Amino acid sequence: MRYFNTIIVGGGPSGITCSYYLKMNNIEHLIIEKGEMLQTWKYERWDSFYLVTPNWMTNLPGLDHEIPYNNEYMSKDEILLVFERYLKFVCPEYMENTKIGRISKCDEGYLVQTDQGDFVAEHIIIATGMYNNPFIPGISDKIPEKVFQMHSSVYRNPDQLKAGNVVVVGSGWSGVQIALEIKKMTSRDVYLSIGSMTPLPTVYRNVNGVYWLNRLSGFKKGKAILSYHLDDFKNANIINKLNQNLKQCQLEGVEILGRMTDVEGNRLIFSDSLLKSIEDADDYLDKVKLRIDEHIISENMEVPNGTLDHYNNRLDSDMLVRISELDLDDFKIGNIVWSTGFKRDYSWIDLPILNEEGLPVVEDGESISENIYFCSLGLKVDTELKSAFGVGLYAINESAERTVQMLLDNSKK
Repeated sequence: MRYFNTIIVGGGPSGITCSYYLKMNNIEHLIIEKGEMLQTWKYERWDSFYLVTPNWMTNLPGLDHEIPYNNEYMSKDEILLVFERYLKFVCPEYMENTKIGRISKCDEGYLVQTDQGDFVAEHIIIATGMYNNPFIPGISDKIPEKVFQMHSSVYRNPDQLKAGNVVVVGSGWSGVQIALEIKKMTSRDVYLSIGSMTPLPTVYRNVNGVYWLNRLSGFKKGKAILSYHLDDFKNANIINKLNQNLKQCQLEGVEILGRMTDVEGNRLIFSDSLLKSIEDADDYLDKVKLRIDEHIISENMEVPNGTLDHYNNRLDSDMLVRISELDLDDFKIGNIVWSTGFKRDYSWIDLPILNEEGLPVVEDGESISENIYFCSLGLKVDTELKSAFGVGLYAINESAERTVQMLLDNSKK
């Protein structure tokens, strides 16, 4: 049995960045990864994937000078090269393909039992991401076997699809991008089923909307703000990414439907609350913009006064076709892509830090009763903004630095 001061669970960018700060403080540690290091970025992104954050928002301490300071977006292959370079730069000790069965209390701290042996640590950092297990709703079990189903985490390109038209379920970034790609690259009819929405202005005050989301989430550190300039909107890389939204889905001919609520034999049933969802989304968008303006004033931030309202992505309700059900045969539906997100699973943590729903009870990312730290989890944010949490690579550096600082503070007690 080996002892480490700290064990990091998760070999993605967050875990590697935590390792960077632990190394800076000469703290012996080990990363345990259930798959390969950078597993998600190697195997769980579709071929045409681009980051949701422009290059200037990527913060990797020690390697920032190698990342372009511009408003372009990195592809899956480009960002993977950056992460692999970062892994070599930080050079942490790690174990791949190692499944943790249980973390429990022991006399020396915490016993970490794995299928590759047991370890003991004084501190545990959970860096597995906000949501780490693909979620497909139970309604999928009622869909006839003739329909091919897949989760967005295993979607790579339209060549994977079987014969027939496609229903994509989920209004987040992944669902929108996959629906657009299938529509553009094939002759199929594509239907996008959406529920409640928490939209962002793609660009506001001439700055990327995801930057504002991170600021409203409590993240402040990072490179200086990079505004958009006219030349940016002549750049195909930037324009293509900014146009990956629900409004563009409408313009490209993707049919927008309400939430899928049931399956009755050969029929997919959808809610009739689509117009209400759109109205609520518009109200939410206005609220976000107001919060941004308030934040700019309270933080005395210097940002441009102008705004590019044509990137606010409001859906045109007059273009919507009221569809309450799809008959699989009549509409020739052969595929469903579930872009329904991920769920957290901490069942392997055998400690009194989880609530009745199995989620950690934390204060600003730290367990209130144990030396367990959840990187990127638990910031005190505006409760009225449902989407307010760190997004993209902007938040990684600050989350990791704050997590390690909490660990250092507890070590001094």
